[in-house]
Amino acid sequence: MNATTAAPPGPATTDDPLAGSADVWLLAEEDVPRFAEATGGLDLLTDEERARHDRLLFPAARTRFLGARLLSRQVLSQYADVPPAAWRFDKGRFGRPSVHQADWGLDFNLTHTNGLIAAIVVRGRTAGVDAENTPARPEALKFAPKVFTPLEQEVLRRDREQGHAFADSWVAKEAYTKATGMGMARGFDAFSVHRLRGGGLAVVDDEIPERERPLWQIQVLQVWDRFALGIAIRATEHDEGPVPVRLRSAMAELLPARAGEPAR
Repeated sequence: MNATTAAPPGPATTDDPLAGSADVWLLAEEDVPRFAEATGGLDLLTDEERARHDRLLFPAARTRFLGARLLSRQVLSQYADVPPAAWRFDKGRFGRPSVHQADWGLDFNLTHTNGLIAAIVVRGRTAGVDAENTPARPEALKFAPKVFTPLEQEVLRRDREQGHAFADSWVAKEAYTKATGMGMARGFDAFSVHRLRGGGLAVVDDEIPERERPLWQIQVLQVWDRFALGIAIRATEHDEGPVPVRLRSAMAELLPARAGEPAR
């Protein structure tokens, strides 16, 4: 089924839910079949997306791919008057997806890991998100010298909960590289993420112009006691302090109400 043409964008209203915050939508992998059945499934995807879905060898990979594409379309339609099937996407130099020819000012980013799919959406800002199961498996710790700076490795070695510390550091760094648009093309040992005395995180990256460094915020949230969720946001000069992040449920808030049930 071919998607319909996107409607012309309308201006953001003063009650725009993204005016002063960022939304992160969560979808459990086990809920993807029900989410797909309720929202249109493969019919919402483009021919190219369906072909990519069909080329995936493993059922779990196809489930996560479908869930991520459906989630992004449903989520974006919460912030612009565009049907979910009408969204089109471009890819940046390093593969980061963005909204095609849109004037809504929306930026989004996706992540999926075994058990969880998440999408972050901001307006007028740039954001990245990454999720991993936590604690990290012991064998994953062997990769620390390849992905962490010497100082980060030292901090990791001294942490009593190395599995959680590794997962937290990994998702923070990947969320940041995804927000910059480079993703895994950027060497993770080329910059650092450190915990501040007040409990927050700060990125130390010599490639960030000095005037932009205060605009970056990094945080790691625990989701469902199983996942570390890394979030990176480049705020604007007009933001006063950190941009608040809201976690939202795709199943509870995006599924159409069944007959006889009150709308969520």
